[in-house]
Amino acid sequence: MSRRVVVASLGLASVGLVVLLVGLIRNTQRAWFAYFDAWLFGTSVAVGALLLLMTGHAAKASWMVVTRRMTEAIAGTLPLFAVLFVPLAFGLRQVYPWASHAIPSDPALARALAHKRGWLNAPFFVVRTGLYFLVFCVVGGLLRAWSVASDRSPDLALVRRMRRLSGGGLPLIGLALTWASFDWSMSLQPAWYSTMFGFYFFAGSYVGAIALVCVMLHVARLRDSERTRVTPDHAQALGRVLFAMIVLWAYTSFGQLLIYWMSDIPEEVTYFARRTAGSWTTVTYVIVCGHFVAPFFLLLSRHLKRRSSFLAAIGTWMFSMHFVDVYWQVLPVHDPGGIRPHWLDLGAILLVGGLSCAWIVRRYLTASPLPLHAPELAEGLS
Repeated sequence: MSRRVVVASLGLASVGLVVLLVGLIRNTQRAWFAYFDAWLFGTSVAVGALLLLMTGHAAKASWMVVTRRMTEAIAGTLPLFAVLFVPLAFGLRQVYPWASHAIPSDPALARALAHKRGWLNAPFFVVRTGLYFLVFCVVGGLLRAWSVASDRSPDLALVRRMRRLSGGGLPLIGLALTWASFDWSMSLQPAWYSTMFGFYFFAGSYVGAIALVCVMLHVARLRDSERTRVTPDHAQALGRVLFAMIVLWAYTSFGQLLIYWMSDIPEEVTYFARRTAGSWTTVTYVIVCGHFVAPFFLLLSRHLKRRSSFLAAIGTWMFSMHFVDVYWQVLPVHDPGGIRPHWLDLGAILLVGGLSCAWIVRRYLTASPLPLHAPELAEGLS
């Protein structure tokens, strides 16, 4: 079964690659935007999974031993996304206005680019992205290696290393993701800035990762309930975390919007003005209702949260909503008049999603579904 999933995923990725290659010939800039959007979405979920993994270690959360292998597998795609960034390094001029040497006609944008040229330039951008991924991959790789080593030979020293690295490294990962969000997403409109944007991106990444774990938890329960030992208590605990992060995302999003709306300074509202122009207004309302209002009320129910099938459905929905949120961040730069879905978007999703799915499945199956000698295991399964 798992082999068929991997083969099918790689087949879909091959189709996506062909589609994007055709798109690069027929509509070069739109192809780069589609690829960048899919890459940014996948990277945010992978880093969110790393944060979730580290949170479990640092908090010594016993119930999270059931989800540890899943978060390790998702976070394990970070080296893949580091490799997938390499093509983007050659297409920066197609995505970012600051990467082009042409002087923009907009005076405000021209002033912003002149002011930020020391920071926003292609070589430094690539170096910073490399450093971000170095931090992400080293931390994620060490946690995975120590976790698997503990399965083979139980050692409390390995457990202490994982907890210390997680507790001490969470601020570092959070800071790296904040700066990465400034570079990758916020600099798409370099004349606009927000000190809250990193927190907003951080919360969205967390939501996307938890949503994917909700789906994987249900699949694992159906596939091998005896080995994974998933219970309604585990589903409820994961549902509570998802609920909390949805509220945090909504609080951060609304707080960012409220500050700019109250000040109403023309150059400070450009980000939201572009995303409420034309049919982007509809997308904005979809995000408000789909990313917060509907899941908020559904996840209030304790009874529903204890059903892994319901949690998987909510997880699928929130995973999709996180993609819409990232799409809403990226594509208005290319289509300021309104949303214009393109077949290249599907190609990019197939390529990045297919490779990621194959990577996650293979990584998940190369270790025991549970950390065999984790000190919290007995309590987490009780």
